[in-house]
Amino acid sequence: MSSLLSNPAADDRRARVAAAAITAFSRHGYRRCTMGDIAAAAGMSRPALYLLFCGKEEVFRAVAESLLADAAIAAELAWPADADPVEGLAAAILAKDLPIQRLCHASPHAEEILAVAASLTADLHQASTARFEALLARRLAEAGRADAPGLARMLVNAAAGLKHAGLPEADYIADVGRLAQLIGEK
Repeated sequence: MSSLLSNPAADDRRARVAAAAITAFSRHGYRRCTMGDIAAAAGMSRPALYLLFCGKEEVFRAVAESLLADAAIAAELAWPADADPVEGLAAAILAKDLPIQRLCHASPHAEEILAVAASLTADLHQASTARFEALLARRLAEAGRADAPGLARMLVNAAAGLKHAGLPEADYIADVGRLAQLIGEK
């Protein structure tokens, strides 16, 4: 298996399977989704899928890795070093969280998928949170905030609370903007 991981063609196929698996998991939920469902969504046979992934759990982790990596990159791009801190913070939070929220909102199985993610991918989420907190601390320090590390930690926790509040999208976006406004007040 490790030889497949270093193979660019296999890496590309794994990425395509992970992208297709989002549809399969959204449609069926984690428990009811089968490797056959994932293979069908990816346009391949089950045996071909098993050459890339040991099982559904490994596919699910690949999906989480992909979504979290995309979210981290989007957050970094949304808050360039020269951006206004208030605007940059709001943009970074929304760039990181809104696409995943939209995926969850579109699936009737979101609650189950999130529960599974909490157990199967907790380590990935912790690493993603740490990366986001480091981005916020770096940008806040660049903006002259002496309390950047503590403020970054607080903002990450507040953003997570907003993300999980179950608000309609427009209210969520407005609340993220209000949260970002708080850093403008010293």
